[in-house]
Amino acid sequence: MNRPATIAALRQSGYKVLPVKEEVRNNLIAKLEKNEPLFQGIVGYEKTVIPAIVNAILARHDILLLGLRGQAKSRLVRLFPTLLDDVIPIIKGCEINDNPFKPVCKRCVDLVSENGDDVEIEWIPREARFSEKLATPDVTIADLIGDIDPIKAATQKLHYSHEGAIHFGIIPRTNRGIFAINELPDPHV
Repeated sequence: MNRPATIAALRQSGYKVLPVKEEVRNNLIAKLEKNEPLFQGIVGYEKTVIPAIVNAILARHDILLLGLRGQAKSRLVRLFPTLLDDVIPIIKGCEINDNPFKPVCKRCVDLVSENGDDVEIEWIPREARFSEKLATPDVTIADLIGDIDPIKAATQKLHYSHEGAIHFGIIPRTNRGIFAINELPDPHV
């Protein structure tokens, strides 16, 4: 398929960037209308958990899965990306999957300011829009949110307070996607 390669071509195509909750909701509705299976391999929750998740998605709620070990929480979460679009456009090379029409990172804002709608875009698959982190005791805010990268600051001659000196953590890098934190099982159980 020949997809738009610049912001101008994307705008001309009529493509609409949707919030993730809206995208997931629309794709869920499409699957329900076609009577397609929703969460392949999840057995025993067809009348309990799955309908509750469907209702939560339709209502655009955030979802928190709680339960004992072995109740398919992680497996279920890893199937959520099947409800994302096959691909979405981002500004080419963006670390945080910036919306081509409304970039937020300094690099992309500057690119659009300098080159306007001629900025190149790329298309990333749904698999690249899912991240998870195991909640171990050594996880830091820097891992999740980000931190100053002294090498980036030095090589680009940036002050540490400059936005370009940031190394983005897993949450910003999952912008326009699905992020999950998995808790360690209780070793005393």
